This record gives sequence, structure tokens and C-alpha cells, in this order.
Amino acid sequence: MIFFYYGEDSFRAGQKINAIVEKFKEKVDPSGHSIQYLDGEEIKADDFFQAVSVIGFLVNKKLVIIKNIFDNKKLKDFQDVLIDFLKKQKDTPEENYLVFWQNDKPDTRTKLYKTLSKFKFSEEFNKLKPNELNRWINQQVNKHHKTIKNSALSLLVNSVGNDLWQLNQEINKLVNYAESEINEDDVKTLVQAKIDDNIFNLVDALGNRDKSLALKLIEEKLNAGVNSQYILTMIIRQFRLIIKAKALEKQAKYSGALAQALKVPNMIADKLLAQSKKYEMEQLKKIYFELMNLDEKLKTTSQQDKILFTQMINNL
Repeated sequence: MIFFYYGEDSFRAGQKINAIVEKFKEKVDPSGHSIQYLDGEEIKADDFFQAVSVIGFLVNKKLVIIKNIFDNKKLKDFQDVLIDFLKKQKDTPEENYLVFWQNDKPDTRTKLYKTLSKFKFSEEFNKLKPNELNRWINQQVNKHHKTIKNSALSLLVNSVGNDLWQLNQEINKLVNYAESEINEDDVKTLVQAKIDDNIFNLVDALGNRDKSLALKLIEEKLNAGVNSQYILTMIIRQFRLIIKAKALEKQAKYSGALAQALKVPNMIADKLLAQSKKYEMEQLKKIYFELMNLDEKLKTTSQQDKILFTQMINNL
């Protein structure tokens, strides 16, 4: 059974995939040992086919989640053989569960996109429009049998923006704080501004080899109740941009050219240029590898998040 979820809204796509994981555990493998995560950016054909051919642990099927395969620079080398394999799969529960998850919108001209998008369980997750976002916030609040004033909702959106990862985190804090209805004062008291600047500071700390500061910044966020998966998603996003900036170092020496190439504001491009100079490409690849390992551990182990983050930073 093939699933293909993609788009800018990684939160809702992630929720969909989490639901698949939970259903697989419930109906097939409660231990989760037959669930495997693959870094699509780095895998080769052999990695994929080994994952899908090995029989699940004590069960007759596997769940394999392949993330960001469209960012794989060598995708063209094995795209055709991958497509041939996918076309032979049946959309039935008896088959292995293969989930392709892309954190943005892939190139729709690629043969792999055209193949995956034809499967029954294919869905694009775009950023919610303003009215959709307001409705989503109300729905999340109502799940906790609370309501939110329109003025408080507007302030929440203005403070956080269209970032469902952080909005979800802030809503959880608000519903636990407010008695029955969330008002503006509640939002002013509890909602923190977007953590992008802190992510820049964290990345700078890693670039300066200041592990103690990096651990301190992560600990502050975890203690403040920020979702660990959200923190990691933001760090991964930042390092992906730095890797792209590093790769474009010779062609885009100025922030204006880099901003145009990466489709980011000039202010962000300035910071990316500065940060990319603190790293060698091999160091960036090592960090990215450790981040992917942490991503899998957060999803598959019962260790405390703080311990896993500490292990990751100490491995750098």
C-alpha cells in the first residue's frame, strides 16, 4: 500500500503519518520493530529495496517511511527502477505500507511525482488560508471543551503566524491555563514569539563548537514546553538551508543572489551566508546525519527527549 504526502504544511502531513504509524502498531505490530525510517535525501536504490524486501519482525509486513526523496541528488540514477517497483504494488492492506513524505512541494515534472500522485492515498498539504487557519485553531481549542475570543485568536495568529507546529504548542498551553474561554490577556501572558531567532542562535552555537550553549538553548525550549519534534524540525530546516547556501558559495557570493536562489528574504540570506562560512561541507553532512538519527530516535525510543538531544550534540 502506497502513501504519498507532501506540501509546505509539514504539521498536518506529520499528523497523517503518525496516524498511519499508530494504526500499523494497533493492527500489525504493537512493538513497532517492523517500522523503518529512511532518509530519502541520502538513500540509494539498494537501501530502499533492502528495506522493503526484508520481512517484518515476527510479522508478515513492514511500514517503511521515506522522507524527502525528491531532495536526493542521485534520484535520477534509480528513479526508473523505483517506479517499476511501485507500479507493481497493489493498494491493499495485505501489502507492505510504503509512505513517501516530502516536506515541501516536489517538482511536479518528475516521473516519480507523476507516479506517486496517481496512487489512491496521495495528498498535498498546503499552508492554511486565513479563514481555514482560524477554523483550525477553533477546532483545536474546542477539542479541549474550551472557546477562544476572536480578539485573542487574532492576537495568537499575529504572534505566531501560520506555523501549525508552534500554534499547536501554544494552544495546548492556553487550554490548560484558561478556565473556559481564552482571552487576549491569556495570549499575552503565555504565548512566546516565534523561535526562529533562537534557532539561529543554536545553529551559531554549533558552528562555534559551543556545545554547552547549544545544550542550554535546547534545554530552555524543552523546559518552556516547546515540542521536541518542532525544535528538531526547525533545526533540520535551518541546516538544509545552510547546506544549500554552502553548495552555492561560489555562484552566490552575495546575499541578494542567495536570496533569489533559495527563495528566502535578504535578511535570512545574510544570516545563512554568515553561518555557512562557519562550516565545512563534510561537517554539515555529519551534523545532518546526526539530526536524522535523532529524528528516528525521537519517534521510536522511550528515552527522554533531553537525553537524546544531549547525545546528538555530544556526537558532533
